[in-house]
Amino acid sequence: VPEYIVSEEGPDHDKNFTAVAMVAGVAISEGVGKSKREAEQIAARTAYESLKIELPQP
Repeated sequence: VPEYIVSEEGPDHDKNFTAVAMVAGVAISEGVGKSKREAEQIAARTAYESLKIELPQP
């Protein structure tokens, strides 16, 4: 299960959030969005897609 490190930038009315998905202390993907949830979902989707490509197909 990934953990997320989330940072935020910008003024209160126009923030951008960046989430880094970490597995075993290693950053595996990053997502940027207008909310923490959106950034985490993008990071999760990116991690899933990259892991799916790396896993051998049965």
